[in-house]
Amino acid sequence: MKNLKNLVLLFLTVGSLTLTGCLHIIEEVTMNNNGSGSYKMTLDMSEVKGMMEMLKNMGEDSTAVSDDASAEQDNSMAQMGDEMSKVAGSLKGIPGLRNIQEINDTSTFMFGYSFEFNGVEALNKALKVINKEKYDSNTGEVFKMKGKTFERLDASDLGKEIQKALSENSGDEGDESMDMVKMFFADMSYQQVYNFPERTIKKSSNGLSELSNNNHTVTINIKPFDEEQQKQKVSVGTVVKLK
Repeated sequence: MKNLKNLVLLFLTVGSLTLTGCLHIIEEVTMNNNGSGSYKMTLDMSEVKGMMEMLKNMGEDSTAVSDDASAEQDNSMAQMGDEMSKVAGSLKGIPGLRNIQEINDTSTFMFGYSFEFNGVEALNKALKVINKEKYDSNTGEVFKMKGKTFERLDASDLGKEIQKALSENSGDEGDESMDMVKMFFADMSYQQVYNFPERTIKKSSNGLSELSNNNHTVTINIKPFDEEQQKQKVSVGTVVKLK
């Protein structure tokens, strides 16, 4: 989990400049009838960007301090962009993938990657490579698609991986340090969005599932550091039944 630790440390560095840890992770999968589709992972820190802009405007009279903070911000964001977005080289040799894109927008604090796949097997291979190289995590299948059933397994839960990385990063400072981290990340969200443009959804087994008005999309919104959700032992896993 070395790379994920680096990512978390960079986020803490950037967030400490604004005293806020507004982090939103969006994992979006679109599945077509023939098994092809697209995958997108986005790390949204736009709220931190907005806070930084506000603080910068408030501190215009302190030019030196503002310049130092801006330089640290730019350096941290450049590193975070590299940590989160660079996947094209890793995915090049995998059959069944195309249109691999990297999202590295330091102007809006949006990072991530996206690609299209010919089938679920290619999707799982891509995620296995990404999880190993970026998060030092060994995972097997993440998604299954058979007939009218789509399944997202518990594997590759980025929210849980971040929790582990933060817990290990708290080190010898113990419970007090971890409590501060939990407070800092209290509003963090990890959202899964599953689109079925050619089918309608009958039901989704995850209790946090929300269906769109046209029943073509299911959204699961998890808050890894929310105490109530932790008591319920929420999971990214779900089985979606399609019509």
